[in-house]
Amino acid sequence: MDEALYSPVYDEKISHFLEGEFSRIKGECYVDHAGATLYSDNQIKKSFDDLVLSLYTNPHSHGVNGNLTDELIDNIRCRILDHFHTTQDEYSIIFTSGATASLKLVAETFTFTYKKDESIKEFGNFVYLQDNHTSVLGMRDIISERGAKVICLDHNSAFKVLQQNTDKNHSISMYEDNSLFIYPAQCNFSGFKYPLNWIENVKHGLLNSYVGNKSNWYTYLDIASYAATNDLNLSIVKPDFLCLSFYKLFGYPTGIGALLVRNKSAQILKKVYYGGGTVNVILSSKMHHVKKESLHERFEDGTISFLTIISLQHGLQILSDISMDLISSHVFALARYFYHLLLTLHHENGAPVTKIYADSDYEDKNLQGGIISFNVLRSNGEYVGYMEVLNMAALFKIHLRTGCFCNPGACQRHLKLSDKEILKNYDTGYTCGGTTDLINGKPTGAIRVSFGYMSTIKDAKVILHMLKKCFVNGHEVIKYPAWLSNFKLNLYSKMNYDNNVDINGVSNEFTKNERENVVAGENWFPQLCSVITSSNLFKSYNTKKYCKLSKIFVYPIKSCGGYEVQNSWILTSKGLQYDREWMIMTSSGLCLTQKQEPKLCLIKPDFNFLNNKLELYFPGMPSIGIPLNVLSETVNNDRICRGKICGHKIEGKYCGAEISEWLSLALRRPNIKLVRQSELAESKQTSKPKLSFVSQSQYLLINTASVLWLTDQISEDSECDKNTILQRFRGNFLINGHIPFEEIKWKVIQIGNCHFEVEGVCTRCQMVCIDQTTGIKTIEPLRTLGEKFHGKLKFGIYLVSKSQENNVLKIGDDVFYD
Repeated sequence: MDEALYSPVYDEKISHFLEGEFSRIKGECYVDHAGATLYSDNQIKKSFDDLVLSLYTNPHSHGVNGNLTDELIDNIRCRILDHFHTTQDEYSIIFTSGATASLKLVAETFTFTYKKDESIKEFGNFVYLQDNHTSVLGMRDIISERGAKVICLDHNSAFKVLQQNTDKNHSISMYEDNSLFIYPAQCNFSGFKYPLNWIENVKHGLLNSYVGNKSNWYTYLDIASYAATNDLNLSIVKPDFLCLSFYKLFGYPTGIGALLVRNKSAQILKKVYYGGGTVNVILSSKMHHVKKESLHERFEDGTISFLTIISLQHGLQILSDISMDLISSHVFALARYFYHLLLTLHHENGAPVTKIYADSDYEDKNLQGGIISFNVLRSNGEYVGYMEVLNMAALFKIHLRTGCFCNPGACQRHLKLSDKEILKNYDTGYTCGGTTDLINGKPTGAIRVSFGYMSTIKDAKVILHMLKKCFVNGHEVIKYPAWLSNFKLNLYSKMNYDNNVDINGVSNEFTKNERENVVAGENWFPQLCSVITSSNLFKSYNTKKYCKLSKIFVYPIKSCGGYEVQNSWILTSKGLQYDREWMIMTSSGLCLTQKQEPKLCLIKPDFNFLNNKLELYFPGMPSIGIPLNVLSETVNNDRICRGKICGHKIEGKYCGAEISEWLSLALRRPNIKLVRQSELAESKQTSKPKLSFVSQSQYLLINTASVLWLTDQISEDSECDKNTILQRFRGNFLINGHIPFEEIKWKVIQIGNCHFEVEGVCTRCQMVCIDQTTGIKTIEPLRTLGEKFHGKLKFGIYLVSKSQENNVLKIGDDVFYD
């Protein structure tokens, strides 16, 4: 039924070709192509075969191989220009590290002023679009220091000013000062395509009246987002400067981009610095040098990344195998299809599930690219935090982007945030790229789905399935806006959606005005506690300030199965003895967790103190033991492994080939190793308190009453086994509290003779959706946790010990709190 909204663009041959080129992503839904598209299998194979079979030397070394390298790079320059339908007669290519470096280069070298005499200068203007990338905004400070006037052109004003009729008699080079206008060919936030005829309009002086003075205008087109899925014809459209990053086009290699300069405009760039390879002659004893004539030779300081540049040919080749026009049509068809799926999806009560941020109606591929940005709404109109959506997406192996996507202007405009609100949000804790997604019930960013040339309709369906499964309240309802054409209404009316169809007049204001969040700000937990404790359900509970320690859990290997203590356990300076003392490290030095490998929970530990061993068990494998206590050895005799946990540098001792081989066989992951925290690493810890291989704090406490309350909220027909909810939260201490979430209010705790201080609330992610008995992922309890607590994914409290080490805790100890 939904396929009626989608018309395939690729034929069977292309589809089959792409399926073979991207076989490694089967089972994954990658929709972050605006962030970085994917490289093809054959592209990588050819790149590395080329390096293995060839000898490429420094192009500045004019031997046989150096000259060969230089010729090959010049050929690649021609191929890039050919890709954009132009030649070296019209444009020059300066290789940079990426689009950002290309922007910075122009900011530093563009000539805004002409000297009339020694004392008088005319200053030009730098005009940028509100929806430009952060890297464009970074040009402002450089340019303003050089004397130019910096002006922001908002979205509506841009169309009002630049869509006027131009003065064709305006001379492009008749004034004393130079001005620069920069805008994106495609907005990386909404996917809207800005008119390319603005380039000529600006050149003919349409911005003169807006800035208040006449100037010679130059244009800079940011094609970093546009070029990945669109055909740009520079024989028709002729901006003075263009910037791009090649990983946006074909995934590999990264760290290489280009500044394209129209040769007629090259003289406006005045470069001061010169590095190796950019001069014809230079005197070391005197301030004298002569720069090279060729533009790219003057601007490419030092030895260029020649091996990386050579690899570009294989990426360009795969794009030549599929025309860019086909790619553009393909990603637009997918975006249009997904847009309509989101637009029509409603909760059972008729409220929309998403709020879409768009500048087009997704009906014209000349106006819209393959990007859709939106936020999710609950049935009562509250926003769902994008971090909650990100966590749910991970459960479905969906890779998408959240936040403002380094486009603060477009984000601010679409989310209707004032400057004052943004600065207030910053004071509250929001930062670019951070995880603070809701402040006072309003979103600080959005969710972005962006399609690439290898994306399929299945990707759109997987995302829709996730949204229905995790966020639609009740049965889904399909509604169609009244502004859809009669043709579409007739088409839709023929489809059988049972009783869920509503194609009667629906308001254009599809998502309504934002409702105020029921629970707002950072005070949601105290409010929640107040609501729960005042309800009749808990009136009969005793309000005494103590309870019992009912269970103790130790997790010897980080992210693996837990060991339930039967009687008592020792507390050390780092936490429970042996808790997270080991971890599994990948070949790249990262800690392997259940986020990447859910089967880790099936590695079950058991302490054999009689034989001084930690026994490990895994289904279908013989058990293996590792020593609990080993003789102290010098660092020279130990193999120290270094890596990271949640961004923190850690190090430990390698536990040997035997256990590494066992783990590799069990998890079917080659080259992984078991690492134990070393005494040396402990001694280097400067922060207090000391920590083992934990991510946040020494101890995690879970309240039984909170678990029972949450379990009761989960639907009976959920695929989640309610008997496994407790284990999913992986707490160290389980207490039999009297009231759900009363622990949130606690500041200090005494368990037996041990004193603790509460460090904060534990923020939850998709790991709580992994059944610790089977390794199977479900959407619960994270979905219910997000729904009931308005996106505040927190459960359990962190504790830090305030007692001397080597204390002992026993099951049944009294727990006092305040």
